[in-house]
Amino acid sequence: MNANIRRLGLFFLVAFAIILIDLTYWQVIDASNMATRSDNQRLTIEANQVRRGLILDRNGVVLAGRVVDANGIVHRTYADPSLSQVIGYDSPRYGRSELEKTYDDYLTGRNVGPSWKNQLDQWEHRQVVGDDVTLTIDERLQRQVAAILPNQPSAAIVTDPRNGEVLAMVSKPEFDASQIDNPSYWTSLFPPGAGEPLINRAVNGYYPPGSTFKILTMSAALDSGIMSPTTPFYGIDATGPLTVDFHTFPASINNLPAGVGSVDLTHALMYSDNIVFAKVGLALGQSRFRDYASRYGIDSPVPFDIPAFQSHLMSQGETFSNVDLASTAFGQGGLHVTPLQMLMLAEAQATGGTIPNPVLVKQVRGPDGSVIKDANYGTLHQPISSDTATQMRAAMVQVVQGGSGFEANIPGIQVAAKTGTAETGGGLPPHAWFVCFAPAAHPRVAVVVIVEHGGEGAFVAAPLARQILQAALPLTQ
Repeated sequence: MNANIRRLGLFFLVAFAIILIDLTYWQVIDASNMATRSDNQRLTIEANQVRRGLILDRNGVVLAGRVVDANGIVHRTYADPSLSQVIGYDSPRYGRSELEKTYDDYLTGRNVGPSWKNQLDQWEHRQVVGDDVTLTIDERLQRQVAAILPNQPSAAIVTDPRNGEVLAMVSKPEFDASQIDNPSYWTSLFPPGAGEPLINRAVNGYYPPGSTFKILTMSAALDSGIMSPTTPFYGIDATGPLTVDFHTFPASINNLPAGVGSVDLTHALMYSDNIVFAKVGLALGQSRFRDYASRYGIDSPVPFDIPAFQSHLMSQGETFSNVDLASTAFGQGGLHVTPLQMLMLAEAQATGGTIPNPVLVKQVRGPDGSVIKDANYGTLHQPISSDTATQMRAAMVQVVQGGSGFEANIPGIQVAAKTGTAETGGGLPPHAWFVCFAPAAHPRVAVVVIVEHGGEGAFVAAPLARQILQAALPLTQ
């Protein structure tokens, strides 16, 4: 009898342990994944119970709203398809993405903060109203930037470099989040040649930066004291060819105007001389070059309100030879960056050597108007001194006034900029890049533009950036 009781007790003990482990896994360890799975029926139930918080632009314009149907079910509405890769979608069928996912606890009222009413409503299964999320985006500018960018794979970001606020962020091709629950529309997003519209190229596009990366190389040379803006390069040192460890960089890549055979460092930036910048990279040396790349945040995660890729100085598993150093110094090699990263390089020159935290969410407020969360303003990196940034601003102004960035010139406003034309191989046209800020002396707008396989940055991306600056400057003070 006692043996049977012991066996029965052991059986119940093991069964209880299995149930406990199972519940712990699903309710604690994998709870976040379960909560966002598209086949989780609680998402549908929650749609009946939660009036999802609004997502607003900086001026209070509703970007993501809500409507209640005749059955009392709350549905998400989206005002601007150009923001779909930023705001994301909230879908019973496909789950959540981007801001809808990262701020889900606020939008659904689960992050209670100081409001006990939502907590009581949740416990008592009454209607819950989520928190409202206010973005730094200016909807007026967002629509203008979307209209300016070409209808081909491309991206642009506009920020206020004084505080890191993102004023506009556009990635093309775009998709319409308000149509996401339509199965035929979802299927239409993925045929060959559709251009992967779900990808936010502004923060998750991964590209060689071309000559825009010369901003980092030149600023490192100035900041470390090994060169000045007037350091001269004569003859073959300016024109090439340049041989590094049995690899020859041909004279054809120097980009110098006909008849120009000698330049100083400022004019090398103006004309985007690859030979000079290869030599600058070699003069810095591998250790110092990699140190400055790290100071700018290359190979470091980017704290942001939506997922953002980490930029890399070299491909995984790659050795960094002197040939790699020379080619990376003018923006090629194994280097791959996001447009957000290149914008931050420009911001450092605009702000006296500091890179602000990139800010997309300005504030979160509860249903009663109480502030639940404020943006994390502050400094992300300080890669260079203010003196170096001043020298770089002057050189980048010359890029627009007398160099490769002339297409970005705006009468009456000094624009500081750098062009980029990034070779991609495979016989495809290069990526067209442009980074800039204005007014140069007291910048209040910074812009990055990339057009995938668009051609020359000077003739493709620079005019787009000029139009974006002209749209953005009147909206900032």
